[in-house]
Amino acid sequence: MSDSAARHSDEASISTDLLRQLAYNEKMAELGKISAGIVHELNSPLSVIVSASQMIMREDGIPHFVQEMIARINSEAQRLSHLTKGLLNFSNHDESIGPLEVNLTVDFILNFINFEAARRGVTIFKQFDHTLPVIHLNSNQLKQILLNIIMNALQAIGNDGGKLIVETIASSGETISIIISDNGPGIPGDLVEKIFDRYFTTKQPGEGTGLGLFVTKSLVENMGGSIKVSNRNGGGTTFTLLFPTRCNSVPP
Repeated sequence: MSDSAARHSDEASISTDLLRQLAYNEKMAELGKISAGIVHELNSPLSVIVSASQMIMREDGIPHFVQEMIARINSEAQRLSHLTKGLLNFSNHDESIGPLEVNLTVDFILNFINFEAARRGVTIFKQFDHTLPVIHLNSNQLKQILLNIIMNALQAIGNDGGKLIVETIASSGETISIIISDNGPGIPGDLVEKIFDRYFTTKQPGEGTGLGLFVTKSLVENMGGSIKVSNRNGGGTTFTLLFPTRCNSVPP
């Protein structure tokens, strides 16, 4: 095949991949809109359940085992209500920059993916530095970054169990680090440098777009931060996010 024909074939392949990616993005955007509507509708019955259960628990003469059952219903309804409100907040297009508590944001994402982690048999360990200062960032962008990295880690670990360690560290008052480690198979040495490249993926066809970590790196850098990846001794991967305490994120 001539150089011209090979170049034309590559361009056609890229165009096909781009078209598929655009179609997928459009599908996910529409799915997101529908999901936001469903989540909004769930809030009303959940609010009724919470209110009704609290009223019942205030009644006299209710058997102890019934009180325990109602208390459990109240607790689970409140948990779901908190999750749905978080989903609505996460799904909006707010690009504003404001004061952000990193530990609370990380904890939100870990609670958000808790079911997926449990389904895979993955145990999550949290090690939060409670001396972290409040920094000014776009909350939704940081959530997207964390979600991309953590879901990538869960997929790398697989379904046979494992562990995920998430740490936050304040360094000399100048920077904040978020460190996400897993005990999966790690990244082949010759691929570490390519992990953030556009369209690069080690996943099976249909399981990844090759854009998740590329977008993640772009978002981190737009915030004035940096991201690096390394293999852990004994197996697994570590992603380290570093943000200056005075950083301000900018819209991508």
